[in-house]
Amino acid sequence: MATVPFAVTARPIIDGRTDGFCKLIVDRGTHRILGCHVVGERAVEIAQVAAVAVAADMPVEQFVRIPISFPTYTNVLERAAIDAARQLDVPGFWDAPEPATRRT
Repeated sequence: MATVPFAVTARPIIDGRTDGFCKLIVDRGTHRILGCHVVGERAVEIAQVAAVAVAADMPVEQFVRIPISFPTYTNVLERAAIDAARQLDVPGFWDAPEPATRRT
């Protein structure tokens, strides 16, 4: 489970509507997104995106690879998914790539 407040995402800050949060519920064993709770501005639109992930039986590491427009309210859901993946120790997708070695 990961919770992200609206106050740390760009669109709510821009609009001056930072009251709210998004909580993403993820199965620890399968990493599947089970649901979410959203309180705040544009909650229905954010929950709808999560509902698509639930219907697709999507693991959180797959969801975080979906490009989400920025700045949007839905970005709070993506931030929650990234936080959930970190909590589950899903390797690699936010790590910086290894620097390429230069051959001379």
